Amino acid sequence: MQIFAYALAIKNIVMKSIILDLENYLSWRSPNIDLEIRVVGGDAVVLTVSKNGHDAEAKHLDVKGSGLVIKSGEWYTVETVGTRSEICFDTDSFEERIADADWIPVPRGRGIHILD
Repeated sequence: MQIFAYALAIKNIVMKSIILDLENYLSWRSPNIDLEIRVVGGDAVVLTVSKNGHDAEAKHLDVKGSGLVIKSGEWYTVETVGTRSEICFDTDSFEERIADADWIPVPRGRGIHILD
């Protein structure tokens, strides 16, 4: 797993802003502090959060809606449901643990089942 730190200054407010599109999304990751994520432009996004690395819940966020807090240690992934979205976080810098490319939350006691 990798660790990334972010910081971006915008209009005297320091925050992290990311553009998501058909080729760019945020893979599974876990922040070291609580973060609020919100959509600030473009299309809605789907934000999937796993509080324990086993169960996951997906929610849609859009520009008109409020943000959602991701707690420190929770796992999340974000992708646009349109062609382009801009999201931002409520803090200037943080670190994230990035999951291996093939990692997904798996319910306890179950493996990945392939349907015939």
